[in-house]
Amino acid sequence: MNFLKKLEKKLGPYAVSGIINYVIGMQILGIVLYLLVPEFVLDYLILNPIAIMRGQIWRIFTFFIFPPAFTDGTPMSFVLLNALALYCIRMFGMIVEQVWGKFRFNCYIVLGVILNVAVSLIAYKLFGLFLWLTPIYLVYSFFFVFALMFPDTQVLLMLVLPIKAKWLAVGEAVLYIYGYVNGGLNTRAEILVCLVHMMLFFAWMTLAGDTNYKQKKRQKEFQRKIKPMAAAKTIHRCAVCGRTGQDSPGMEFRFCSKCEGSYEYCMDHLYTHTHVKGPDSEKR
Repeated sequence: MNFLKKLEKKLGPYAVSGIINYVIGMQILGIVLYLLVPEFVLDYLILNPIAIMRGQIWRIFTFFIFPPAFTDGTPMSFVLLNALALYCIRMFGMIVEQVWGKFRFNCYIVLGVILNVAVSLIAYKLFGLFLWLTPIYLVYSFFFVFALMFPDTQVLLMLVLPIKAKWLAVGEAVLYIYGYVNGGLNTRAEILVCLVHMMLFFAWMTLAGDTNYKQKKRQKEFQRKIKPMAAAKTIHRCAVCGRTGQDSPGMEFRFCSKCEGSYEYCMDHLYTHTHVKGPDSEKR
């Protein structure tokens, strides 16, 4: 435990802030290259244990140059699906970094890369298994981590459907199970590495002891930020009588298009109020 505290204290200042942006940048590059020269990505950039053992060490650093989503459709559908995936990965990744702090989030990503590389090399060296592991489950694990920290927070699935984060975690768990049951050896290895990775990291967070106070503090601060934002969107107030949507849950409130400015009225005063003329005018 003391070692973990000392490690964070010593290396914390060198952590990269906004490391998720670098991950996203590499994946964007991977998407472009895969569209233009897919053979180049598969032959020279992916995590190939045989090539790494022959000296192609750069493959460790190009681990994230791989599209996060695939489709059997047109190139346009491939781009759109990956754009949506990258948007979600970046959004959840930034939230996790905000709560954990940049050092721990850096460690989470670096540990994920190290585990994938180690499993790929060990599987080939000891068992003769060729595993070209990808970062897909690693980057999608940000969703799972977010849901574990904020289970009751509402998010927009596919940017449209509101759903609580805990159900997002359940859905991802189902996909993990489906992928493990129906996927090949490579997919199963990626899922197992992802799960072991999350368990190891959360074990480290637990062993860190009182340093975890910082995470809890950031988590509470984040929750305080999102709650007022959610509440503010639902408050309506009549500019004449001052009645709000909370006072009269069944009452409708609308803005008047003839008033100059953002004036909202309840249905009792929407058609009977005196229109406001000019930004400095007073209602009569």
